Amino acid sequence: MVRFEICRNTGHWSAFTEFYVEHRHRIIPDYKISHALVDVKNVMKHGRGAILRDRTNHIVGIGSFVLGMEEHGFEYKHIAVLGNCYFTDDYRNNRTFIRGLQVLAEQIGNAASDVTEVRIPTAADNSYTNRIYQKIANKFHTFESGHGYGLFHVYSTSYDRFVEFCNRFR
Repeated sequence: MVRFEICRNTGHWSAFTEFYVEHRHRIIPDYKISHALVDVKNVMKHGRGAILRDRTNHIVGIGSFVLGMEEHGFEYKHIAVLGNCYFTDDYRNNRTFIRGLQVLAEQIGNAASDVTEVRIPTAADNSYTNRIYQKIANKFHTFESGHGYGLFHVYSTSYDRFVEFCNRFR
């Protein structure tokens, strides 16, 4: 059983950042610390983050989103973009993953009532996330990372459809 905590204070954000920096290479191979720190800054300013704790209070995962798109200066707040999410091996299962999506869906709705679209970027070579995201959304586009991290697919769906998918597993 995991517990989700929404980042609300310095302690939460410090734990979120430490976990993200520590596990960044498992999320995106060779991901630079500076890029991970920019991600955290963007989530803090334009979205929400959550940490997942196990029964012993150890952090076993993180999840996040931003409102708006980075490439457009975080305008278009009606679009929520999921961030890099990660769970340790013992917690990498469909139940935890779906519960994480449910928490993100709730937080997106709480953050902005006018969100109409959810975009979900993932590495093109990550068969696990691509398989799940294809069930939720349509592939919107594919792009080459400007930092040499390879190809990424971006999936897009309506916020209502995202919530509907998440609620099927309650």
